[in-house]
Amino acid sequence: MIRHAIAEPLGTGSEFSDQRRSLTEEGRARMREVVKGLKKLGVQLDLILTSPLVRAVETAEILAGSLGINKKEIHRTPALAPGAVVEQLFAEIKNEAGAESIAVVGHQPDLGHLISRIVQSDGCVLSIQLKKGGICCINVSETVPALRGDLMWFLTPKQLRMLAKS
Repeated sequence: MIRHAIAEPLGTGSEFSDQRRSLTEEGRARMREVVKGLKKLGVQLDLILTSPLVRAVETAEILAGSLGINKKEIHRTPALAPGAVVEQLFAEIKNEAGAESIAVVGHQPDLGHLISRIVQSDGCVLSIQLKKGGICCINVSETVPALRGDLMWFLTPKQLRMLAKS
């Protein structure tokens, strides 16, 4: 689970919408460093599912480019747009039977809720806050009736950038 990197602030004019906000130069640079940290951890991906919003797509493209993933393996899905129904995303993930390692690029608070749903099987809700560019790794162990898994690690962008420099 990856929250998009730092994006332009939300504008007030009708010509500028939340859907079209792109990453700032700082956001791009920091995300490239974050991905270097992922490489040090040995992260390899088969597929990237991303929100269709510009800032998430750009984050997914940085991830793919830095990890050597073909851009054809980036799938935009409305199931990761803000406020989407989580069951729709679960169904899409289940349909990706050949992919063992999937990155999900999206937004807060939706990613926090998604993480909580997967790792908290007793119905209680965890409050999970991903910083922009933050990453959470979950090992999914069950897909029926719903996705269930274990939280393997949760790293802030600063921690990943520090790892990249070590």
